[in-house]
Amino acid sequence: MSELAKRALTGAAYVALTLGAAWSGPVTTTLLFLPVCGLGAREMHRLTWGLQDEGPPVEITVFTAVATCLLIALSGIISPFTPLRAAFCVLLIFILASVDILFRKDADPAKQLGALLTTLFYVALPFGIITWLLADGPWLFIGFMLLLWTNDTGAYLAGHAFGRTKLLPHVSPKKTVEGFVGGVLLTVGVSVLLSMEWPGLSLVHWIFCAVVVSFTSTLGDLLESAFKRAAGVKDSGDLLPGHGGILDRFDGFLLAAPAMLACVRFMS
Repeated sequence: MSELAKRALTGAAYVALTLGAAWSGPVTTTLLFLPVCGLGAREMHRLTWGLQDEGPPVEITVFTAVATCLLIALSGIISPFTPLRAAFCVLLIFILASVDILFRKDADPAKQLGALLTTLFYVALPFGIITWLLADGPWLFIGFMLLLWTNDTGAYLAGHAFGRTKLLPHVSPKKTVEGFVGGVLLTVGVSVLLSMEWPGLSLVHWIFCAVVVSFTSTLGDLLESAFKRAAGVKDSGDLLPGHGGILDRFDGFLLAAPAMLACVRFMS
C-alpha cells in the first residue's frame, strides 16, 4: 500500500472516530482521547529528553498528563466539578510532580519543571477541554474540527498549487505564505456555511473563530516542527501510518482548541 493510501485510510479513521465520539457525548469522547493524550505525552517526553538518562521516568510524565486531562475533562462533564476545582487539582498534581523531581535530586530541576509544564499545557490541557466544547451539544466541537481540517486541506492544496514564498523555512521548509493564505480563505468560506447550519454562533463570530483557528493551527504546526527539529527527528512517532505520531496528527489541534474555546467564551 502506498504512503498516500495509508495516510488517507488513517485520516478517514481519525475523522470517523472523532465525529462518532462527539455525537455519542462527552463521556465517550473523553474515553477516546485519554489514551491519545497519554501517547502524546509519551512522544513529548521523547522529543524533550530523547535517550538521555537525566530526564524523569516516562511513566511519571504520562500519568501526570493523563490525570490532568481527566480532571479538566471532568470539569466539563460533572457540573459540581467546576473549572476552579479542576485548576486546584491540576496544581496539586504539579506540586506532587515537583516534589518527585526534588527527591530524585535531578541535576537540572528548572528544565524538569519546564518540561512538565510544557506537557501539561501543550498536551493535556487541549485534550481535556474537549468536553467544554461539547457542553451544549456536539455542534460546536464538530464545527471546530471542520474548521481545523479545512485549514489543513486548504493550506496543503494552495501550497502545492501556488506556493512560492517560504513562511518560516528555518522551522518548516515546506510551508508557504500562499498555502497559509489559502487555508485561511477556505476556512472562512466553510465558516459561512457553518453559520447557516449551526446558528449557535452568528456569522461574524464563526468567521472570527475561523481566522483564529487558522492562525493558531498553523502556529501549532510550526511549534511542533520546531520541537522535532530541536530533537533531530523527522516525526514525533510512528504510531499512525502515513502521518507519524500523535503530535504530528494533532499539532494544529493542540493550540487551536484552547483558542477556539477562548473565542467562544469571550463572545458569549
